[in-house]
Amino acid sequence: MAAKLSKKELKSPDAFQTTFEKVGDYVSENKARVMVAGTALACAMVIAVGIYFYWSYYTNSALKLYAKVQENIMKHGDNKETVNENIKIFKELIEKYPHSWSGRMAHYHLGNIYYNNGEIDKAINSYDKFVEMAGSDKTGVKFLALTSLGYSYEVKNDYKNALKYFEQAQNTYNIGFEMIGLRNIARTYEEMNNKQKALEYYKKALEKTTEPAAVIFIKRKISTLS
Repeated sequence: MAAKLSKKELKSPDAFQTTFEKVGDYVSENKARVMVAGTALACAMVIAVGIYFYWSYYTNSALKLYAKVQENIMKHGDNKETVNENIKIFKELIEKYPHSWSGRMAHYHLGNIYYNNGEIDKAINSYDKFVEMAGSDKTGVKFLALTSLGYSYEVKNDYKNALKYFEQAQNTYNIGFEMIGLRNIARTYEEMNNKQKALEYYKKALEKTTEPAAVIFIKRKISTLS
């Protein structure tokens, strides 16, 4: 059986009704403010939806252009004409879609092309731009770009800068690449005639090495430097 309401409770206004009336009064008294707030909210929602669809179109367009590179290689092989065509595509990606994943990767791929063509300064410039834009990385591509910078400076016999980038590479996400990074550092110290540091890093590389041929090579290096 429901409890009886007191006379005081019967006379008191309904809480929901009172709140509703207060809201109505506020809206009536502040029509301009309410309209501005409502318009601002609607505009914000329209802008958010617009940004979402624009970004989706932007990234998908970049990916389609990026896919053309692989399509070119599959159809025509990795010959000079294909390489030149892909350079154009990568440059277009950088120009039109610089903030997309494809646009960032274009810098890295251009670096590889320039390096293979012997255009080392252009390669360094492209790798540098990729590293600047890469941010945090869990794919290993930043490691590869930094390592490629090390190789580029090594070609120029600038071992100080080569070592700098090999060490930076070793401090990034490098799962699966540890041995390569340690060998690069060891080799650079060896080229700089720092046998003690070279020996230290060859020993570290040996601990990470399971490939028989690489084990034999590193053991020979350790034996020579000891």
